[in-house]
Amino acid sequence: MKKVLFLAAAAMLFTLAGCNDCSDRMTDDYPANYDVHYGLRQVVQYDPMNIDGIDVGPKLDFFSTLRFTIHYTDGAISAASFTNGDIPFSPFGFDVPEGRFECEFDDFAIPNELRIAGTDNVIAYFQNGEFSIPFQLDHSSISYKYTFKGVESN
Repeated sequence: MKKVLFLAAAAMLFTLAGCNDCSDRMTDDYPANYDVHYGLRQVVQYDPMNIDGIDVGPKLDFFSTLRFTIHYTDGAISAASFTNGDIPFSPFGFDVPEGRFECEFDDFAIPNELRIAGTDNVIAYFQNGEFSIPFQLDHSSISYKYTFKGVESN
């Protein structure tokens, strides 16, 4: 028993000695102010017969005109831009400001929420490394979700 306890303590000491500084700070050469442009990864349609969803994005060309950008200031999300492009409907039940608008990122909400600053209007949810925008159109039993992937930062 003493040997097992000694080996466990020794293994823990070796593990702790091998750890690097794991801080949440960016390196000094990483820019504090930058933008991440997102492209549409998929547009999923959910209905009672397709509970896992069907990707309808490739079937309609106008989805390629959608634009979503997150703006960072001092290393934190500070603003967003959303352009619906040629899509004939909005995924939001509220007006989204044109161009760049201030936003707040709530990392206490699960999934995390990106809201227009000073409002309860959620622009997108962040979960599993992706932003998504769920929405409903006219039919109550059919719902949709945009899922975005980061495509470029500058």
